[in-house]
Amino acid sequence: MATLKDVAEKAGVSTAAVSYALNGRKGKVSEEVANRIREIAREMNYQPNLMAKALRSSKSNLIGVVVEDIATFQGSNLVKGINQYAGEHGYHLVLYDLGLMDKIGVNYNKIFEFQEEIQSTTEIFRSAGAGGMIFVGTHDRDVTGLMQYHRPVVYAYSYSKNENDYMVGYDNYNISKEVVSQMIAGGHKRIGLISGTVDSMPAYQRLMGYQTALMEAGIPLDPSWIVSGNWSVTSGQEACRKLLELEKPPTAIFAMNDWMALGAVKELKRKGLHVPGDIELVGFDDTDASYVSDPGLTSVQVPLVEIGRKAAELAIRLMENKEIGKNRYELPCRLIVRETFGG
Repeated sequence: MATLKDVAEKAGVSTAAVSYALNGRKGKVSEEVANRIREIAREMNYQPNLMAKALRSSKSNLIGVVVEDIATFQGSNLVKGINQYAGEHGYHLVLYDLGLMDKIGVNYNKIFEFQEEIQSTTEIFRSAGAGGMIFVGTHDRDVTGLMQYHRPVVYAYSYSKNENDYMVGYDNYNISKEVVSQMIAGGHKRIGLISGTVDSMPAYQRLMGYQTALMEAGIPLDPSWIVSGNWSVTSGQEACRKLLELEKPPTAIFAMNDWMALGAVKELKRKGLHVPGDIELVGFDDTDASYVSDPGLTSVQVPLVEIGRKAAELAIRLMENKEIGKNRYELPCRLIVRETFGG
């Protein structure tokens, strides 16, 4: 790869002149010389060393990104949004993928076992001149104390309980209330809930939305309608089985993620029940599986790309010492209606 020095030697000028020309600093070299330098740089396929530039300058255009697992639909879409916004504003990413799904599966709290690895990565980012960092979760949960970085940090699709930390998530409460309210408007009064794990803040917020919708409709809450799973297909199938064993089983089910919803579909088919003929069903996350399932799964779409873009915006504003309106953002979700629920 050609260096700044290589371009200077071929152009017969100093490295400073090459730097002036490529950075558009007028008055330092004539326009004729600058054009010749830029043409030679293109011919030699010269690429600037962004890390070295960041280290020399008080202003960095590098953002360090630690993603728990870029192979997941959450991780890939969040990074897509970060990269989009960063590129539009002249910033570049330095990316590190922890690859956690193969290491910890659904045991998400084990992330803290990798704290030393994450800390080493942040040190590399700092040495490379990254002026800020974004931590990208693949399961929305509390990661308080995970990051130790003495430059701006933004949490995307994860959160910290520290008041001064910056984070971007999505509105679990209002979309869950909307889903259950639509079920009620469709004539359902017995609505089952397949919940996530009890230590999950998103699960708690979705539960609050579910309860509020019932309360506002004047429908008494029956605790037997709520069964917990662990986000897996198997746990969704088991939870659905328990709901169907009730003396008066629900006529609609809201599952807190698509995998548990698909487990419910599996159990309903095993029982000879039809979706949505006998029972209506809504999932959460709008994964690829939701629109290839049979029947197509109605699901809540989380704005992952938009979360990534907002996280990048916050990181850049912090790096540029610009005003931040607030440090916690929750973006709205929307319901994607398919065959399992009429909406």
